[in-house]
Amino acid sequence: MSIVWEETFKIHTYDVDFKNQVKISSIFNYMQESATNHANHLKIGYDNLSKEDLFWVLSRVKIEIINLPKLGDKIRVETWPKRIDKLFVLRDFKFYNSENKIIAKATTAWLIIDSKKMRPKRPKLYIEKLHHFKNEHSLYEVPDKISWTDKTQFLFEKRVSYSDIDINQHMNNVKYVELIMDSFPQDIFKEKEIKEMQINFISECKFEDIIHIFRGVFENNINSFYIEGINNHSDKKVFQSYIQWN
Repeated sequence: MSIVWEETFKIHTYDVDFKNQVKISSIFNYMQESATNHANHLKIGYDNLSKEDLFWVLSRVKIEIINLPKLGDKIRVETWPKRIDKLFVLRDFKFYNSENKIIAKATTAWLIIDSKKMRPKRPKLYIEKLHHFKNEHSLYEVPDKISWTDKTQFLFEKRVSYSDIDINQHMNNVKYVELIMDSFPQDIFKEKEIKEMQINFISECKFEDIIHIFRGVFENNINSFYIEGINNHSDKKVFQSYIQWN
């Protein structure tokens, strides 16, 4: 069994934005797909965990963008499980273009959830015995809690619909990325590039839930934004995000 998983994705028309660059949400799709395929290869994927009434949940992700390729280019993804950190299983990623240059780096924190109790389980019981870890960092820091500003502005609301729901009956991670990107006007995409982004997924969203999207800017850096989603029914935070533009 390979500890480092490699997978190559071709950038299609539906993967790019109006600048002909690959969308951040597409990068997240590649990340999710390669992590899923590697977990299946290691026999700790959906089918294996579901036999024990368990499933994977992406809890936190931090990504640094160096350069975004364009339509028709290929992206090679390298990913590996790094270590266990309390309840989290850490998995890192590197993204390469066709010239074998790194275009992005990411680190992620995953939870194993009991599908009956809907509570996290200690991953050592299911993962550590397999010894499938590589002590190498794409990004050194563990994705932490996000500092936030209370000076936010309500932008819009999103009703969770059929196309948002994944195999676990929750709103898919990539749909949150699309929400976050949609919280910015087109002008900022014309003038700037995303340098860094972190998302912390806090509570689940299901079919027909309504999410209120808020955005604020940090006073000490006008290029740094805080975005959060609030479940209108429960008033719970659904996600928090931080974006740094350059």
